[in-house]
Amino acid sequence: MKKKLPLLLLFIAVILFFSACIKDTDFNQTDDIEVTPILELDFLFSNISSQTFTDIGVNNLVLSDTTDFSFLNDDFTVDNLERAEFYFKNTNSMPVNFEMKFQFLDENNEEHYLITIPITSGELNNPVVSEYIENIETDGIVSLTMADKVVLSVEASSIVDNIEGTLKLQSKATYYLKIIQ
Repeated sequence: MKKKLPLLLLFIAVILFFSACIKDTDFNQTDDIEVTPILELDFLFSNISSQTFTDIGVNNLVLSDTTDFSFLNDDFTVDNLERAEFYFKNTNSMPVNFEMKFQFLDENNEEHYLITIPITSGELNNPVVSEYIENIETDGIVSLTMADKVVLSVEASSIVDNIEGTLKLQSKATYYLKIIQ
């Protein structure tokens, strides 16, 4: 009986092996390959102290910085970018409201996309954290991919003289691609 059990198991395995279903492979499906990678990248970071505003003068309440952003308008990105999501986190410990703008410009400084974020005033010992998400799809993607630089500007709603504190920005960009072969 001990010798018949392994032989019986082998016989059952062979029958199951030959009775299994096999589906023909359709090699025409290789034309329908779609890859949808998601890229998460750091976007812009800053740490602005109240002293920075004092250094540029009491009446000049705007700070500005330009960053190269040319990868968005290359052919691969233009053809495959489906959606973009920008996440912004601001921590304000100054008793002043701010408006933060992100202008996406082309090489001729023509604006193609604008993100405006209001920032609520805080206190030195009790900073206010605000978060903002900008989802860009369809026509907005077309406009975004025409830009090759982004200009960050921060404008104070009132005089930023003789106050203390900082305005910190952390941000990231998530790009949703759709590549069809």
